[in-house]
Amino acid sequence: MVVICEECGLKYQIDPSKIVGDRARFNCKGCSTSIVVDKTLYMDDDVLSLEDTLLSGTTAPEAGTSAAAPEAAGMAASMPEEETVAGTTEEKTTAPPISSQTTKRKGFGLTSKVILMMLLVSLLPGAIYFALSFKQTNARIISETNKSGITVSNLLASKVDEWIDKNVRALNAIAALPAVKSMNQFDQEVVLKALQAEYPWMYLVFTTDARGMNVARSDGKNLTDYSDRQYVKDVVDGAEVAWQNLIGRTSNKPALVLAVPIKSGDIIVGVMAAAMTRDAISELVTTYSQGRTGSSFLVDQTGKAVAHKNNAFVLQQRDMSSHPLVKAARQGDVERVEFVDANGQSTIGFAEKTDLDWILAIQQEKSEAFEPLRKAQTFAYTLLGITVVVILIIAYFASRAIVTPIRKLTDAANRISVGDLDVEIDTKSKDEIGDLAAAIMRMQDSIRLSISRLTRRRR
Repeated sequence: MVVICEECGLKYQIDPSKIVGDRARFNCKGCSTSIVVDKTLYMDDDVLSLEDTLLSGTTAPEAGTSAAAPEAAGMAASMPEEETVAGTTEEKTTAPPISSQTTKRKGFGLTSKVILMMLLVSLLPGAIYFALSFKQTNARIISETNKSGITVSNLLASKVDEWIDKNVRALNAIAALPAVKSMNQFDQEVVLKALQAEYPWMYLVFTTDARGMNVARSDGKNLTDYSDRQYVKDVVDGAEVAWQNLIGRTSNKPALVLAVPIKSGDIIVGVMAAAMTRDAISELVTTYSQGRTGSSFLVDQTGKAVAHKNNAFVLQQRDMSSHPLVKAARQGDVERVEFVDANGQSTIGFAEKTDLDWILAIQQEKSEAFEPLRKAQTFAYTLLGITVVVILIIAYFASRAIVTPIRKLTDAANRISVGDLDVEIDTKSKDEIGDLAAAIMRMQDSIRLSISRLTRRRR
């Protein structure tokens, strides 16, 4: 007889006389499908397919029949007959294979597809929202940082202007007094001492004539020639206010000298000036701090340090004209400036000009300035990662709930396909999977009835 494996199409020629008992089982060499042979169905020159063996109604050797009987008779249980019994042959047929438990799956399984689908359905809208929200958050934090930097620099610059303006207004008020306009030394000294007492940071208040010669002083010391001072020259030349940052000859400390004209009518008859410590300005500027690395500094119109957290810069009158923030302010750039500081740290800063053409600048390391942005990014990525993990877990168990019953039904169908009609199909599903299980059970009953009818007819 000739038996064809319906799974892979291999053909086996078997001598029924060598089968002990009525039935025997062997495994196909090509696909390992279990094949049951019933020699009672043998008819001369018949080709017996696996479907015919299934109709025999048996799945294994009966009691009293050795499972190794095919081997003892010269037919190996798991090999084609041509390797063990003379005269048997094996050839490949073109019969298309049918699905079975031994068929190798190609591509994604149903579990993978369900997980992928749930990820796409769940994450796609969330990913779009996350991307838009993340972009908006980044833009908002950067915008707030820029606004904060510009606001702080403007505020500090305005405070410096306010302090300077207060002193200038005081000098102008004194310069307008008749006692001062009189250019009389004794009358002026009374007024100058009163002004110093009112403004204690003015350690010296003095006047000069139009040539720069000292007329009166608040400290009572000898008169001095101030004709070489630039601020005196500027006022005599018509400036409404002049100033100079220097190391005071009297105090030997960083000082600011402010000067205004003394006029008699429209004629400049002298100069009213006050030398004052810059402690108030330094305290105003250097006490600003933002986090661990935030600081500010002030330079005058020539680029010399007026106030700085490193007091050596002020004492040395360090020229800071080459500083990126000073350059940016000179060019009119009021936006955020990014640069690498002297320590090699990436830094951001803002600069603002004062009314005296000084430059007030604030700076902070970029990593610290954008710490809220980094925290927001970390939180967003963490939340996204947790969301993906949760969805993967849910998708996995959801897919298993769908796939496991299908696999059980597939296994049952495979067992039925090799003749095991007693397999139990147990499912309580009330959905489409339950309908599929019921259909397989009806098919199982139909096969039993068909085998029973065929057996009675052949007998």
